[in-house]
Amino acid sequence: MAEVSETLQYKGFMKAHGGWVTSLKVGIEKTETGAEREFLISGSRDKTIIAWEITPKDFTDDDLEWGKARRVYKAHSHFVEDLSLSQDSRYCLSASWDKTLRLWDLESGKSTTTFVDHDKDILTCSFSADNRQIASGSMDKTIKIWNTVGQCKYTVKEDAHTDWVSSVRFSPETKNPVLATASWDGTIKVWDSNTMALKNTFNGHTNAVLSLDFATRSHYLASGGKDGNIMLWNVNEGSFLKHKEHNASINQVLFSPVKYWIVAATDNGILVWNLPKDKIIARLTVHDDDDDDIKVEYEDEEQEAEAKEKKLRKKMDVACTSIAWNRDGTLLFAGFADETIRVYEVVKS
Repeated sequence: MAEVSETLQYKGFMKAHGGWVTSLKVGIEKTETGAEREFLISGSRDKTIIAWEITPKDFTDDDLEWGKARRVYKAHSHFVEDLSLSQDSRYCLSASWDKTLRLWDLESGKSTTTFVDHDKDILTCSFSADNRQIASGSMDKTIKIWNTVGQCKYTVKEDAHTDWVSSVRFSPETKNPVLATASWDGTIKVWDSNTMALKNTFNGHTNAVLSLDFATRSHYLASGGKDGNIMLWNVNEGSFLKHKEHNASINQVLFSPVKYWIVAATDNGILVWNLPKDKIIARLTVHDDDDDDIKVEYEDEEQEAEAKEKKLRKKMDVACTSIAWNRDGTLLFAGFADETIRVYEVVKS
């Protein structure tokens, strides 16, 4: 019997942002009847956060618009760079280049708390699994630990990173989790989240590490960086396991919630790495080549050359800047630098 393989297939798009889609998270909410349904939240360089309805629908070739923007959250004065949802999906944390974190009540639409202590742009934020701790990382090279009322309880100084802190992620355990942090100094550090004592430093990337993700209910950590490498680590043993090389920057890495896959958002699209097979099973690209066929008369050769160069640049691959799975791992939402969120479905190939 032939082996059945799976891949990702494009199903539609969601468009409401006016800048790069920098962060995506899927949450769960209750309807008026008490049933559960999923929703999507997105952050962008347009300084806003948008909540989307993502009710499943039948797809047709001529109806690819998918999802509905139902609320826009505005308060940040600069790019929104990262988001983190509370475990009950009622609250969202946002990290911004305006040097603040904000905590949002998603139902009321209000920013209830502003976190102020970083000296430079904040690049990353994370709730702990029990929602009691918040971590943030910044261009000021610091990691800060906060409580939920906006008080900075700890700033890491011992064994700190020496460059921008690009990703902070708590492990999924509610009891004694660790905090993993990544930096433009090329290192990944693992900390005891109670004492913030350094447990391990992982070296392997040759350039800035941009993203981290913990596997659900396990001790595996994935990392991705500007060197084009996706790396897999065993946090409990403090060891490197395997890696995959790519020819473009890895902007985000994400484990599938149900399969042994790592998905990567890259500067030229999306990769799906099947870990047991140790091979890339999908490469997805988007091209910015929506030029019309209108013929233009140019005044001189220099103007024509500039137009051709611009057109060539437009045909380049669009960078994927953020990704998020739905709860059962059947749909992948991907944010791109062309201000669009695209939806992909896991299908048999």
